[in-house]
Amino acid sequence: MQNVLVVVYGTLMTGEPNAHVAADALCREPCVITGTLYDTNWGFPAFVPEGDTRVKGELLEVTAATLAAMDRLEGYPGFYDRSMIDVQLPDGSRRQAWVYIMRHLPEQARAIPGGAWSDTPARTTRHPTPRQ
Repeated sequence: MQNVLVVVYGTLMTGEPNAHVAADALCREPCVITGTLYDTNWGFPAFVPEGDTRVKGELLEVTAATLAAMDRLEGYPGFYDRSMIDVQLPDGSRRQAWVYIMRHLPEQARAIPGGAWSDTPARTTRHPTPRQ
């Protein structure tokens, strides 16, 4: 399997607690995807492609082995699904990449208006999740 492009928007981003899972990414660059980013109140965000918020993320190029590690972390295919999405890069160019989409938002989930997980105070708090 060749390398794949994946958008991350939460704990897999640079400086976040799970960034080490994709530490061997061949590239990481800022990007924007369109949809809605939610604070799950579980210490990590959820993305859904519905909505028109410009969600800030990073575009990663990863190996099949790293994608498999990311899938395990994300609980794919049970907890999160993966889908292709249009990604906008800082120079205005566009790419297609995989993105993790939460299958069922928790009742307490709240939209993050600015679309940036890094601006969410709850991101430093870890709460039990249904998959733990």
